[in-house]
Amino acid sequence: MATIEELINQYETDPEMQKEIEQILEDGKITISEFMTFARKHDVEISLAELPEYLRKAKELGLIN
Repeated sequence: MATIEELINQYETDPEMQKEIEQILEDGKITISEFMTFARKHDVEISLAELPEYLRKAKELGLIN
């Protein structure tokens, strides 16, 4: 299971993941379906209750607006 730190490190070095995230954010929002698909694909075990925390962290890191 990947941690948020592992995903961030991967994002910084993996052009494919950068492209995947760019496509998710293309419309300026993240749906629950998009988020859960991404989490499953990257072996992140997360509940919907944790989604706001992940979004907050992504905003802090400048990954999303």
